[in-house]
Amino acid sequence: MTTKQLNVTDRILLHGVDTELADDYIRSELLKTYQGVKHVQRWYRKDKYENEIPKDLVQVNFISPKYTERFLQDGFINIGNLRCQVAPLKPTIRLENEIKSDNESDCQSERFTEEQQVTDKILVHDVPTHIPDEDLKQELSKIYRGIRYVKRWYYKDESKAPTERVQIDFTSSKHTKTILENGFINVGRYCWPVTALKPSMYLRNKLESDSRSYYQPQILTEQDILHTFEEQKKRLNDLMCHFDDQLNKTVRLLCKDAHDSSSG
Repeated sequence: MTTKQLNVTDRILLHGVDTELADDYIRSELLKTYQGVKHVQRWYRKDKYENEIPKDLVQVNFISPKYTERFLQDGFINIGNLRCQVAPLKPTIRLENEIKSDNESDCQSERFTEEQQVTDKILVHDVPTHIPDEDLKQELSKIYRGIRYVKRWYYKDESKAPTERVQIDFTSSKHTKTILENGFINVGRYCWPVTALKPSMYLRNKLESDSRSYYQPQILTEQDILHTFEEQKKRLNDLMCHFDDQLNKTVRLLCKDAHDSSSG
């Protein structure tokens, strides 16, 4: 990826943002001056008591990279009277796929995007380990549909300690599409990054079956051909009978008219 592509992103990080400023206030101030603001999320850190302390860092997501170009070139952004330095963040999965598709053939890029986006399982990162799976599922279910189950990942060493990664399985890939395009998932005031996981066996089999049906011609057996021929022959016979019936009706009407005329 070229240097220019590295700066193509729809997400930026603001530095030096007063920790007393709420996310909603920052968003409203940005919208007064700038276009394309999609989401604002402050970053947090934990102290030794596991309390979350706000950082002076704020992530801002835009609907398109064209809205971030100006800030990345200038190196700053204004929030009211406050001027903050900005730095590029890794773009959303949707934008990453678009950038990669520019360097591939149309067929290859389309196939790549499909494989990356179509999944019914995602992995959420940076989830505090003290949050139980069931509590997390309840909170997520208030916002997102189709959640099948939530499962935290654990280290495979002797400690078996919980990690900050949580797997979420959905009933359908349609429920993960927007989440993966945004690159994050919301739980209350928290915003955690997400990545795609390998789809379930059921979805993989379905995608493979759909792919074969789309790209491979239908193979007809001799029985299929004979059956099709008989159906076409029957339809043709029905059509001929219909025409014969219409012709007979017309002839009868002409004969009747001729008879009536001669009688008169």
